[in-house]
Amino acid sequence: MNVDVRDTETKIKEAARKVFLAQGYERTKIRQIADEAGVNLALVNYYFRSKEQLFKSIYAETFAQFLGQMVLLLNEETPLEVKIWRIVDRYTDFIVANPLIPGFILSEAQANDGAFFKEMNARGKLKESVFRRQLLEEAEKKTIRPVDPMQVIVTIMSNVIFPVMARPIVSYIGSFDETGFRAFMESRKQIVPEMIMAYLRAG
Repeated sequence: MNVDVRDTETKIKEAARKVFLAQGYERTKIRQIADEAGVNLALVNYYFRSKEQLFKSIYAETFAQFLGQMVLLLNEETPLEVKIWRIVDRYTDFIVANPLIPGFILSEAQANDGAFFKEMNARGKLKESVFRRQLLEEAEKKTIRPVDPMQVIVTIMSNVIFPVMARPIVSYIGSFDETGFRAFMESRKQIVPEMIMAYLRAG
């Protein structure tokens, strides 16, 4: 019985995640989630009581995944240049595999004034990261130019996330099919770290 309960709850959450990521909170109806999960409406209401509660659960998990991937990479104990390459490589794979997550996180963050960013202490996690410390230490040793660590972090994230969020435009301009777009993103795994390191070493 307990296995069935967990299976049903998991099925509903997976369906809700799929629908919420595609449509956002306002456009999603509980009926759509029930249909996607293959259960009746009463079961969704039984497990989660309201669309708002279900959404908060999905958003919290998705946000933790989105931020957690970056925080994990920022805190790896690897040399600075190696870390930049690894961050771009792994985060590109994550975003390409989960293309709806950035738009979902950002659009809903605007709607709730970044409440989850504050709740999960996103600012603190980035400021306390090993990566930030490395940038400051290398600047002190004059191996790189003095730089605001947030500028580097935002540059990395935007260079990885934007092409995926703008995929229809990028694919149209570049005449990319699915294979072509993936090859384009693979090539950026080399280009983006090289650009960042060239900037850090300049001056």
